[in-house]
Amino acid sequence: MMYLSRVRLRPEIGQTQLARVLEDRQYGLHRLFWDLFSDGKADRQRRTFLFREELTAEQLPRPGKRKADPLYYVLSKEKPTENALFSVDVKPYNPKLAVGDRLSFKLRVNAVVTRNGKRHDIVMDAQNSWLNAQLKAIGQTTDGAKGKRKQRLLDHAGDKKLEQWRADIETGRFSQKLEQSLGRSALMEWAIKTSEAERVQKWWERQGMERHGFEIVQHPKSGLPLFEYTAYLNHSIPEKGKSAGFSSLDLSGEVVVTDVERFNRLLLEGTGPAKAFGCGLMLVRRV
Repeated sequence: MMYLSRVRLRPEIGQTQLARVLEDRQYGLHRLFWDLFSDGKADRQRRTFLFREELTAEQLPRPGKRKADPLYYVLSKEKPTENALFSVDVKPYNPKLAVGDRLSFKLRVNAVVTRNGKRHDIVMDAQNSWLNAQLKAIGQTTDGAKGKRKQRLLDHAGDKKLEQWRADIETGRFSQKLEQSLGRSALMEWAIKTSEAERVQKWWERQGMERHGFEIVQHPKSGLPLFEYTAYLNHSIPEKGKSAGFSSLDLSGEVVVTDVERFNRLLLEGTGPAKAFGCGLMLVRRV
Protein backbone atom coordinates (compact mmCIF):
# COMPACT_ATOMS: atom_id res chain seq x y z
CA MET A 1 0.00 0.00 0.00
CA MET A 2 1.22 3.51 -0.88
CA TYR A 3 -0.04 6.85 0.40
CA LEU A 4 -0.39 10.17 -1.43
CA SER A 5 -0.49 13.10 0.96
CA ARG A 6 -1.09 16.81 0.61
CA VAL A 7 1.18 18.50 3.12
CA ARG A 8 0.89 22.14 4.22
CA LEU A 9 2.68 24.30 6.72
CA ARG A 10 0.47 24.95 9.71
CA PRO A 11 -1.19 28.39 9.60
CA GLU A 12 0.29 29.35 12.96
CA ILE A 13 3.81 29.17 11.49
CA GLY A 14 4.80 32.84 11.28
CA GLN A 15 6.60 34.48 8.38
CA THR A 16 9.85 34.75 10.36
CA GLN A 17 9.71 31.05 11.23
CA LEU A 18 8.72 30.22 7.66
CA ALA A 19 11.82 31.90 6.27
CA ARG A 20 14.04 29.77 8.52
CA VAL A 21 12.17 26.57 7.70
CA LEU A 22 12.47 27.11 3.95
CA GLU A 23 16.02 28.45 3.99
CA ASP A 24 17.18 25.35 2.16
CA ARG A 25 14.34 24.43 -0.18
CA GLN A 26 15.97 21.27 -1.54
CA TYR A 27 18.07 19.34 0.93
CA GLY A 28 16.49 20.78 4.06
CA LEU A 29 12.94 19.95 3.03
CA HIS A 30 13.78 16.32 2.45
CA ARG A 31 15.11 16.07 5.99
CA LEU A 32 12.07 17.85 7.43
CA PHE A 33 9.72 15.40 5.71
CA TRP A 34 11.38 12.50 7.52
CA ASP A 35 9.67 13.77 10.68
CA LEU A 36 6.29 12.83 9.15
CA PHE A 37 7.25 9.15 9.36
CA SER A 38 7.78 6.93 12.41
CA ASP A 39 8.06 9.97 14.67
CA GLY A 40 11.13 11.02 12.74
CA LYS A 41 12.87 7.70 13.42
CA ALA A 42 12.46 6.20 9.96
CA ASP A 43 15.42 4.60 8.23
CA ARG A 44 16.96 7.65 6.57
CA GLN A 45 19.38 5.56 4.58
CA ARG A 46 16.48 4.38 2.42
CA ARG A 47 14.47 6.78 0.30
CA THR A 48 10.89 5.83 1.15
CA PHE A 49 9.07 8.87 -0.22
CA LEU A 50 8.92 11.29 -3.13
CA PHE A 51 7.71 14.87 -2.93
CA ARG A 52 6.78 17.77 -5.17
CA GLU A 53 6.39 21.44 -4.26
CA GLU A 54 3.52 23.60 -5.52
CA LEU A 55 1.99 26.93 -4.56
CA THR A 56 -1.07 26.90 -2.29
CA ALA A 57 -2.85 29.47 -4.49
CA GLU A 58 -2.58 27.18 -7.53
CA GLN A 59 -3.74 24.01 -5.77
CA LEU A 60 -6.59 24.98 -3.45
CA PRO A 61 -9.93 26.62 -4.37
CA ARG A 62 -9.77 28.66 -1.15
CA PRO A 63 -6.11 29.16 -0.36
CA GLY A 64 -6.69 31.72 2.40
CA LYS A 65 -4.51 34.74 3.06
CA ARG A 66 -1.14 33.06 2.52
CA LYS A 67 -1.50 32.31 -1.18
CA ALA A 68 2.26 32.25 -1.78
CA ASP A 69 2.88 29.54 0.81
CA PRO A 70 4.20 26.24 -0.52
CA LEU A 71 2.11 23.07 -0.61
CA TYR A 72 3.65 19.64 -1.03
CA TYR A 73 2.51 16.34 -2.47
CA VAL A 74 4.26 13.40 -0.81
CA LEU A 75 4.09 9.80 -2.04
CA SER A 76 5.21 7.32 0.61
CA LYS A 77 5.18 3.66 1.60
CA GLU A 78 4.50 4.62 5.19
CA LYS A 79 1.43 6.59 6.28
CA PRO A 80 2.59 10.04 7.41
CA THR A 81 1.43 11.69 10.62
CA GLU A 82 0.95 15.35 11.43
CA ASN A 83 3.53 17.19 13.49
CA ALA A 84 4.15 20.66 14.90
CA LEU A 85 5.23 21.99 11.50
CA PHE A 86 2.98 20.32 8.92
CA SER A 87 -0.69 19.43 8.59
CA VAL A 88 -1.34 16.39 6.40
CA ASP A 89 -4.25 15.12 4.27
CA VAL A 90 -3.67 11.45 3.41
CA LYS A 91 -5.32 9.01 1.04
CA PRO A 92 -4.33 5.51 -0.11
CA TYR A 93 -2.63 5.41 -3.49
CA ASN A 94 -3.14 2.28 -5.56
CA PRO A 95 -3.55 3.17 -9.24
CA LYS A 96 -5.57 0.69 -11.32
CA LEU A 97 -4.32 1.01 -14.88
CA ALA A 98 -4.66 -0.89 -18.13
CA VAL A 99 -2.91 -0.74 -21.48
CA GLY A 100 -4.48 2.06 -23.53
CA ASP A 101 -5.39 4.28 -20.57
CA ARG A 102 -4.92 7.94 -21.44
CA LEU A 103 -3.58 10.17 -18.68
CA SER A 104 -2.62 13.80 -18.24
CA PHE A 105 0.52 14.24 -16.19
CA LYS A 106 2.78 16.67 -14.38
CA LEU A 107 6.39 15.87 -13.55
CA ARG A 108 9.33 17.83 -12.20
CA VAL A 109 12.45 15.99 -13.29
CA ASN A 110 16.22 16.25 -13.35
CA ALA A 111 16.65 15.37 -17.03
CA VAL A 112 20.15 14.16 -17.85
CA VAL A 113 22.00 12.25 -20.52
CA THR A 114 24.91 10.00 -19.51
CA ARG A 115 27.99 10.00 -21.70
CA ASN A 116 31.28 8.28 -20.82
CA GLY A 117 29.96 7.63 -17.34
CA LYS A 118 29.23 11.30 -16.66
CA ARG A 119 25.82 12.95 -16.37
CA HIS A 120 25.06 16.01 -18.49
CA ASP A 121 22.11 18.33 -18.04
CA ILE A 122 19.98 17.73 -21.14
CA VAL A 123 19.14 21.39 -21.82
CA MET A 124 22.75 22.58 -21.59
CA ASP A 125 23.88 19.55 -23.59
CA ALA A 126 21.36 20.35 -26.32
CA GLN A 127 22.43 23.99 -26.48
CA ASN A 128 26.14 23.15 -26.60
CA SER A 129 25.61 20.45 -29.23
CA TRP A 130 23.70 22.87 -31.46
CA LEU A 131 26.26 25.65 -31.11
CA ASN A 132 29.19 23.35 -31.83
CA ALA A 133 27.47 21.83 -34.87
CA GLN A 134 26.69 25.27 -36.29
CA LEU A 135 30.25 26.51 -35.74
CA LYS A 136 31.78 23.42 -37.36
CA ALA A 137 29.47 23.84 -40.34
CA ILE A 138 30.96 27.26 -41.09
CA GLY A 139 34.54 26.25 -40.31
CA GLN A 140 34.85 27.94 -36.92
CA THR A 141 36.40 26.62 -33.72
CA THR A 142 34.22 25.34 -30.86
CA ASP A 143 36.46 26.39 -27.98
CA GLY A 144 35.53 28.91 -25.30
CA ALA A 145 32.55 29.64 -23.09
CA LYS A 146 29.02 29.50 -24.48
CA GLY A 147 28.71 33.29 -24.71
CA LYS A 148 31.87 33.57 -26.77
CA ARG A 149 30.79 30.76 -29.07
CA LYS A 150 27.44 32.46 -29.64
CA GLN A 151 29.17 35.71 -30.56
CA ARG A 152 31.57 33.90 -32.88
CA LEU A 153 28.64 32.26 -34.63
CA LEU A 154 26.82 35.57 -35.05
CA ASP A 155 29.96 37.22 -36.41
CA HIS A 156 30.55 34.58 -39.08
CA ALA A 157 27.12 33.19 -40.00
CA GLY A 158 26.05 34.15 -43.51
CA ASP A 159 22.59 34.67 -44.98
CA LYS A 160 22.30 31.00 -45.93
CA LYS A 161 22.85 29.96 -42.32
CA LEU A 162 20.26 32.46 -41.10
CA GLU A 163 17.72 31.10 -43.57
CA GLN A 164 18.41 27.61 -42.26
CA TRP A 165 17.68 28.80 -38.71
CA ARG A 166 14.47 30.41 -39.91
CA ALA A 167 13.40 27.15 -41.59
CA ASP A 168 14.16 25.17 -38.43
CA ILE A 169 12.07 27.54 -36.32
CA GLU A 170 9.20 27.42 -38.82
CA THR A 171 8.86 23.65 -38.51
CA GLY A 172 9.34 23.58 -34.74
CA ARG A 173 7.50 24.40 -31.54
CA PHE A 174 8.12 28.16 -31.71
CA SER A 175 7.05 28.93 -35.27
CA GLN A 176 4.79 31.77 -34.06
CA LYS A 177 7.92 33.75 -33.19
CA LEU A 178 8.50 34.28 -36.91
CA GLU A 179 5.44 36.53 -36.96
CA GLN A 180 7.76 39.12 -35.41
CA SER A 181 10.69 40.74 -37.11
CA LEU A 182 13.68 38.90 -35.64
CA GLY A 183 17.22 40.20 -35.77
CA ARG A 184 20.25 37.93 -36.11
CA SER A 185 20.67 37.40 -32.38
CA ALA A 186 16.99 36.68 -31.73
CA LEU A 187 16.88 34.34 -34.71
CA MET A 188 19.82 32.39 -33.31
CA GLU A 189 18.31 32.21 -29.82
CA TRP A 190 14.99 30.84 -31.10
CA ALA A 191 16.81 28.35 -33.30
CA ILE A 192 18.68 27.17 -30.19
CA LYS A 193 15.40 26.99 -28.29
CA THR A 194 13.81 24.99 -31.13
CA SER A 195 16.65 22.47 -31.10
CA GLU A 196 16.48 22.27 -27.30
CA ALA A 197 12.72 21.62 -27.35
CA GLU A 198 13.13 18.86 -29.93
CA ARG A 199 15.86 17.27 -27.82
CA VAL A 200 13.79 17.34 -24.60
CA GLN A 201 10.76 15.88 -26.41
CA LYS A 202 12.80 13.05 -27.93
CA TRP A 203 14.34 12.36 -24.53
CA TRP A 204 10.86 12.03 -22.99
CA GLU A 205 9.69 9.82 -25.86
CA ARG A 206 12.67 7.50 -25.27
CA GLN A 207 11.97 7.43 -21.54
CA GLY A 208 8.46 6.22 -22.29
CA MET A 209 9.41 3.71 -24.94
CA GLU A 210 12.54 2.22 -23.35
CA ARG A 211 11.95 2.53 -19.59
CA HIS A 212 8.53 3.60 -18.41
CA GLY A 213 5.87 2.01 -20.61
CA PHE A 214 4.06 4.95 -22.22
CA GLU A 215 3.68 6.88 -25.47
CA ILE A 216 3.05 10.60 -25.85
CA VAL A 217 -0.44 11.40 -27.16
CA GLN A 218 -0.58 13.23 -30.50
CA HIS A 219 -2.99 16.11 -31.06
CA PRO A 220 -5.79 14.81 -33.35
CA LYS A 221 -5.71 17.87 -35.66
CA SER A 222 -2.16 19.20 -35.65
CA GLY A 223 -0.43 15.88 -35.09
CA LEU A 224 1.90 17.59 -32.62
CA PRO A 225 2.74 15.79 -29.36
CA LEU A 226 0.70 16.87 -26.32
CA PHE A 227 3.83 17.70 -24.38
CA GLU A 228 5.23 20.86 -22.83
CA TYR A 229 8.24 21.71 -20.71
CA THR A 230 8.73 24.85 -18.66
CA ALA A 231 10.54 26.23 -15.63
CA TYR A 232 14.09 25.18 -16.43
CA LEU A 233 15.94 26.00 -13.20
CA ASN A 234 19.36 25.43 -11.71
CA HIS A 235 19.58 24.61 -8.00
CA SER A 236 22.70 24.76 -5.85
CA ILE A 237 23.36 22.31 -3.00
CA PRO A 238 26.02 24.04 -0.88
CA GLU A 239 25.95 21.25 1.70
CA LYS A 240 27.34 18.86 -0.88
CA GLY A 241 30.07 21.16 -2.17
CA LYS A 242 30.71 24.63 -3.54
CA SER A 243 29.85 23.70 -7.12
CA ALA A 244 27.28 20.98 -6.34
CA GLY A 245 23.81 21.32 -7.80
CA PHE A 246 21.27 20.05 -10.27
CA SER A 247 18.76 21.34 -12.81
CA SER A 248 15.03 20.69 -13.05
CA LEU A 249 12.37 20.83 -15.75
CA ASP A 250 8.59 20.84 -15.35
CA LEU A 251 7.03 18.47 -17.88
CA SER A 252 3.31 18.17 -18.63
CA GLY A 253 1.01 16.75 -21.28
CA GLU A 254 -0.77 13.50 -22.03
CA VAL A 255 0.44 9.91 -22.34
CA VAL A 256 -1.04 6.51 -23.17
CA VAL A 257 -0.04 3.49 -21.08
CA THR A 258 1.68 0.77 -23.13
CA ASP A 259 3.14 -1.37 -20.32
CA VAL A 260 1.26 -1.40 -17.01
CA GLU A 261 4.05 -2.92 -14.92
CA ARG A 262 6.69 -0.42 -16.03
CA PHE A 263 4.32 2.53 -15.82
CA ASN A 264 3.28 1.57 -12.27
CA ARG A 265 6.95 1.42 -11.34
CA LEU A 266 7.34 4.97 -12.67
CA LEU A 267 4.41 6.18 -10.56
CA LEU A 268 5.46 4.43 -7.37
CA GLU A 269 9.24 4.79 -7.53
CA GLY A 270 9.66 8.02 -9.48
CA THR A 271 12.27 8.82 -12.09
CA GLY A 272 15.55 10.67 -12.43
CA PRO A 273 18.59 11.15 -10.18
CA ALA A 274 17.29 14.05 -8.01
CA LYS A 275 14.43 12.39 -6.12
CA ALA A 276 15.78 13.61 -2.78
CA PHE A 277 15.35 17.21 -3.96
CA GLY A 278 11.70 17.31 -5.00
CA CYS A 279 12.04 15.74 -8.45
CA GLY A 280 10.72 12.48 -9.91
CA LEU A 281 7.13 12.34 -8.61
CA MET A 282 4.74 11.97 -11.57
CA LEU A 283 1.18 13.10 -10.83
CA VAL A 284 -1.47 11.76 -13.23
CA ARG A 285 -5.20 12.10 -13.93
CA ARG A 286 -7.41 10.19 -16.32
CA VAL A 287 -8.41 12.15 -19.41
